[in-house]
Amino acid sequence: MPGSSPYRTTFDRIAARLRQRNSIYLALSLIARVINAAGMFVAIKRFAPSTFGEMSYLTATAVSTVAFCSFGIEISINAQLTRKLKESVSLTPTILAGCAIALAGTILACIVICVVFASQLRLSSSPGLAVLSVCVYSSFMISTSLLTAMSFALNASINVGISYMATSLIFAGFAVFANPGTSGVDLMFFLICAQVIAVSYMAIALVTDYVKAGYSRANGSAQQNLLPEAWHETKTLFSYGAKQILVVSALTFAQWLIQRKIVFGDGGTSENAIYSIGNQIFNMMTFIPLIITPIIITKLAAAQGDMAQRRRISLQSLRLFTTISICACVAVFIGLRVGVPFLPPRYSAAVETGLIAAIAAAFQIVKSPFSLFFLSELKASREIASATAGAAFMIVATLLFTQLHPNQATTIRLLGCALQAVILAGLFLLETRRQPIPQGALP
Repeated sequence: MPGSSPYRTTFDRIAARLRQRNSIYLALSLIARVINAAGMFVAIKRFAPSTFGEMSYLTATAVSTVAFCSFGIEISINAQLTRKLKESVSLTPTILAGCAIALAGTILACIVICVVFASQLRLSSSPGLAVLSVCVYSSFMISTSLLTAMSFALNASINVGISYMATSLIFAGFAVFANPGTSGVDLMFFLICAQVIAVSYMAIALVTDYVKAGYSRANGSAQQNLLPEAWHETKTLFSYGAKQILVVSALTFAQWLIQRKIVFGDGGTSENAIYSIGNQIFNMMTFIPLIITPIIITKLAAAQGDMAQRRRISLQSLRLFTTISICACVAVFIGLRVGVPFLPPRYSAAVETGLIAAIAAAFQIVKSPFSLFFLSELKASREIASATAGAAFMIVATLLFTQLHPNQATTIRLLGCALQAVILAGLFLLETRRQPIPQGALP
């Protein structure tokens, strides 16, 4: 059809660039995750359960805040920059808009933490420092999301892999050499040190290799339109981000509420340490598809307008993610059986908690292709529907208990993730029902 040849040339060019560097990024990210898992194992073994539980609660608060305040920039910036590259237009307005959104998100995150969450951190060993650490950690998480999106769109995924390696090595070093009496708040500041180094490296690498080239392309265009275009991009990203807030904040709030029920129960932060092992397993499993997500988002954004191609990419990704989830569950089962006996006796109950968390993560992994199909076009309504249903179930189920034990809490999370995956898969089938299923695309 008319125009298909230029489109195919552009798509093939983007795919070729991705293949050159993404394999290195994937290798670095997987190695970094293994190092991070080893560091986490050492931290669980060396530090008191109350210390590890306190750090997990603080990081959960930071993640909940970032989910609410980051405006979904990691996906929206990647998709927008990829489209700009495809259209061969200036990237500068989108980059400026992304920086403005990130700054607004950082300010909003600090306000939310000080106003909403400060009272919930009173059980910390140092409440004031706990609030400060969560504010700083959240700010760097938002910056990391922006730089990650820009790196993938601008073919600099290797920088992201290197930053993951640096973060994991630093954390593992702190876990090995820190004083066993270190508090959970102190561990948070160790994590912040790792974030500072990672963000600084990615920012310098982008400025050196790519952002300058983007500004030079802008100099050849109408400079007088730069600010109006940047303002238009900011409104577009903010409109999407406002909807994305509903998606991620609902789920992370439900997760935070679950942990709060445990922390404020009879077991306190020590009981939360057991739940946190399951939470770490969930995070480690879902991190694997997360390192692939920017690659798929870039491909889906480049295939904009071609429903058959977009569906083919999603279904091929489903096969990959299904394989990943099965292999990860088997690895978790073996790891728990081998590793837990080496931990303090307090963690013996973590085997069941970890297995339940692994199944929950499997549902989260399998739904990823359907989620990315919609989000690559900045369509948040379908994700809002599935996320709201899953979060509502978890919130209602949590409120039915006066306090939660780790296995109960993780089971609630499992059922919420399963409900979300089923709804999103159904919406994907409805969206693409008129398109024939590509042969060989189904898992």
